[in-house]
Amino acid sequence: MLTMLWWILPARAHQGIVMPWDPDEIDYESAPADAWLALDLHVSVVLGILTFCWLYFQAVGAWRKRYGWSEAPVERWRVASFVLGQLVLFASLNGPIHHLSDYFLFSAHMVQHLLLNLVWAPLTVVAIPPWLIEAALRVTWVRPIANTLSSLRVKFLLYNGVLYFWHIPMMYDGALAIHPVHIVEHLSFMITAVIAWFGLLCTSPSLPRPSPIYQMLYLFVMTIPMKLLGAIITLADDVIYRGYDAAPRMWGITPLVDQGYGGLLMWLPGGLVLWGSMMYVFARWVESERAAQALEVAALRPVEPLRTVEP
Repeated sequence: MLTMLWWILPARAHQGIVMPWDPDEIDYESAPADAWLALDLHVSVVLGILTFCWLYFQAVGAWRKRYGWSEAPVERWRVASFVLGQLVLFASLNGPIHHLSDYFLFSAHMVQHLLLNLVWAPLTVVAIPPWLIEAALRVTWVRPIANTLSSLRVKFLLYNGVLYFWHIPMMYDGALAIHPVHIVEHLSFMITAVIAWFGLLCTSPSLPRPSPIYQMLYLFVMTIPMKLLGAIITLADDVIYRGYDAAPRMWGITPLVDQGYGGLLMWLPGGLVLWGSMMYVFARWVESERAAQALEVAALRPVEPLRTVEP
């Protein structure tokens, strides 16, 4: 309750702005220039995050013990990753980032999408312990779906198909104009991003797992559609998304320049995250190879060398 008040009260302090529970009802055209700083809440986002947190902590806590999923508790670093991921989600869909992305700047919208796809999703996937995946796979209908989604080809097509679909001008402007459609857009980004990262950052002995070389190849190929889309948006001669063409201008940034910034964000930082992931996979591969070599050396040590038999 105190946290909610901390977010709501500063928002109500802006004179001339009505701050309802639904921020989409704010009249930004007549609001002060600093209206985007309002720290209000989306109730649906808060309830969704709280429900997700409750399910996660029940699964790794009480349910783990009750159903015998694992004798060992979940690692603290996984819990920390989960909490950090939900904080990123909370900050992305509430307050200033939400206002800038929905009402003012295309580039801010790209920041929001990158946070969901390249920060929230991997943090959430890392937080899932393997034994929890094994417990889910015991459900009859889950395993065939999980096996299908483990395919790198399926991951690639799903993630990039959804990415390109929502960047069609008609769909993008429709999501800006119709809030329920915008919710569907964000949910589809989040779901396909989790699928794309799953299997790379979270392992399960019962699911097919590509070799490290294929994982790195997959991550490299994943950079291409995002860079291509970012280049198309950056180099466009006209404003592609009309929803931002009519938006109030922020800091003197023109719609076309704002669009270029958004394309660059997708073009460069998005690719850097995937390149960093390739380095992580490579480092983990090298570490596993060294561990295997150490085991081989340790196994050979007890063997005494053959002695020469004199005639």
